[in-house]
Amino acid sequence: MKKQKTIFELESIKSSRAEKPKYPQFDVYKMPIGVFSSLEKAEQAMAKYVKTFRDSSSFGFMVNELALDKTTYYEAKKRRSYLADGSFLDETLVSEISDDGKNGSLEEFLGRPADKIRFNPGDLVEVLFGDKVTLEIIGQPSAMTTEELRELHRLNDKYGTGRARLDYTDDTYYTLDLNSMHGHSQAVSTFPVRLKVSKKLKEKFDAIYANPESWD
Repeated sequence: MKKQKTIFELESIKSSRAEKPKYPQFDVYKMPIGVFSSLEKAEQAMAKYVKTFRDSSSFGFMVNELALDKTTYYEAKKRRSYLADGSFLDETLVSEISDDGKNGSLEEFLGRPADKIRFNPGDLVEVLFGDKVTLEIIGQPSAMTTEELRELHRLNDKYGTGRARLDYTDDTYYTLDLNSMHGHSQAVSTFPVRLKVSKKLKEKFDAIYANPESWD
């Protein structure tokens, strides 16, 4: 099969200069930096950008690998996230493009290897979603591991309940906000806490995590 040609779109994610970012939520916006023919060139441009601008409003970066000459609704073959200093954070493990899977279906997500799970239950994290960053806490379970999914498939086969076929939308962390509302944050969009967390906020999240019955 002929390899699909792709381009690499580099975006800078910035917080608003008008208001200093603080938890539990703050606004961000994405600024395109350029489109490149390889990941290496995109990362070189990012490193140059970091060195040149030393931007205090920088939240991080995203490199989106997009398919050429293919009709998609902005789906990516792969997304990679980076911290404000340009250091690599995470990447998607399967494609978002349906034709990459068999018979036109989405590529199957087989869980995250243990060494690729960065956060554990009880960890505070920054969740990037659209133009917002929200402080949340990782619930239990945290993320679907390769071993857990393999066991789920074994049980489904044993009891004939049908195989659970997951896709890129399942590559997430189970998170909880200040209202005990649960969410599924894309792994590539889940960042470590980098601002000061007040004692009051920390105590609120600890209370939420300690009371699973309240999770919605």
